[in-house]
Amino acid sequence: GAQAIISMAYGIPPSDLGIQVPPCDVIVGPGNKWVTAAKSIVNGHCGIDMLAGPSEVLVIADETANAKVVAADLIAQAEHDVVARAILLSTDATVIQDINNELKTQLSVLPEPNQSTAREAMKQSFAVLCTDINQAVSISDDIAPEHLEIQTKNAMKVGE
Repeated sequence: GAQAIISMAYGIPPSDLGIQVPPCDVIVGPGNKWVTAAKSIVNGHCGIDMLAGPSEVLVIADETANAKVVAADLIAQAEHDVVARAILLSTDATVIQDINNELKTQLSVLPEPNQSTAREAMKQSFAVLCTDINQAVSISDDIAPEHLEIQTKNAMKVGE
C-alpha cells in the first residue's frame, strides 16, 4: 500500500531488529487510489512508472464460458479498489445469471477487507446482454478496457 511506496522511496533506517531497507531508484506497478497518491508524492525523489487510474476488466463471454472462472476474474479486479469496474458482455442470458450467482457465492467467502472493497466496486460494475459477439466486440471497443478477457468458443478469432 501507500506505506510501502514511501518506505521504498525513502528507505527505512536500520532498526534494533537489524532490518534496513535502502531507498529504491524506481517504483513500478499498479495500486489503489492511496498507492497512486503516494507515488505522486515520491515522484521526483525516485522514478515512477505512471499514475494509474481505477482498475477495470471487461469479459466477453458466450454460452461456453465457465461461470466460476469468469466470476473469479471479475472479483480479482473489483477487489483492487472501490472505484474498480468489472464488466461482463455476454450473448447468453443464462450465462449472465450463472455468473451473477457465482459472484454472490464467491464474494460471500472472500476475506476482509477484500470482500467489502469488491462489493463496493460491484456497485458500478455491470453486465450487458448482447445480440451477438460482434455487438460485444463493438461495445468493448467503445469502452477500451484496461484488461480484456475473451471467454468464448473461438476466443482467438473473436480477438482478431
